[in-house]
Amino acid sequence: MIAPGRVRVVHLLHYIGRPLALFFAWDLAVTLIYLRVHYHFTFPALPLSLLGSALAIYLSFRNTAAYSRWWEARTLWGTMVNSSRNFAREIKILLPPETDALRKNLVLRHAAYVHALRLHLRSQSPWAELAPRLPRGEINRLRGVANVPNAILGRTAELVADQSGMDSVKLAAVSLTLSTLSNAQGGMERIKNTPFPQQYAVYPVLFTHLFCVLLPLGLVESLGIFTPLGSGAVGVLLLALLQIGNDMKNPFANTEHDVPLSTLTRAIEIDLRDGLDEPHGLTQMKIQDGILW
Repeated sequence: MIAPGRVRVVHLLHYIGRPLALFFAWDLAVTLIYLRVHYHFTFPALPLSLLGSALAIYLSFRNTAAYSRWWEARTLWGTMVNSSRNFAREIKILLPPETDALRKNLVLRHAAYVHALRLHLRSQSPWAELAPRLPRGEINRLRGVANVPNAILGRTAELVADQSGMDSVKLAAVSLTLSTLSNAQGGMERIKNTPFPQQYAVYPVLFTHLFCVLLPLGLVESLGIFTPLGSGAVGVLLLALLQIGNDMKNPFANTEHDVPLSTLTRAIEIDLRDGLDEPHGLTQMKIQDGILW
């Protein structure tokens, strides 16, 4: 996630620089042809204005849909943070005093779970993160499952049911928290596995590029030599809107525009380990080059 206040003109040019340069070259070519060749063409302005208005509305709807996916992903991770704190608190309060080893094991397991979920959503290997938090035998078993975080959470539920010694009331409370965690994971996987509608992924690119090609033809008669400036200003806006939607439609793609999963999972693990009343040496993630990962 790009940190607030870090957007600069250089970043904008890097953001849309390549297509903007191509369209600017096209604007210059249209202007030079119009000014140097005796054949002057007239392009009707009204259809271009209508097309531009329709395109702006289309891009706005598309970006709203993309942002909804991003915001839902962030909301689900907010649920994951809160439910993880609830789980740690329930384990600390409801487990009998003589089960300190089990409590520590469950806390470390949950830290392993959130890290495995982060890497699962980003399609990365989880084994390096799991090695210091889970037994080697369980890691070997997990190598044969398709959904590693779900398997970890399932095993956690089994340990709570079999070894905690809780009565049915306490067990129901912990089970409800585990169900909330599982539901949040399911929502994240739904976003990850459901592609952005093709109508919102392909057509806006086609329509935006077509409009940028036609735009200098409609402006050159009235703007003359200033056509590249006028057309370029409109192009910057439309290309930026197009790219914003592209960046936000996949909130777990491990790019600078994602939900900051590394920061969230580190914060969860710090809260979990703080509950053990043991030194852990972990610190919150810092902004790196204007990005919060």
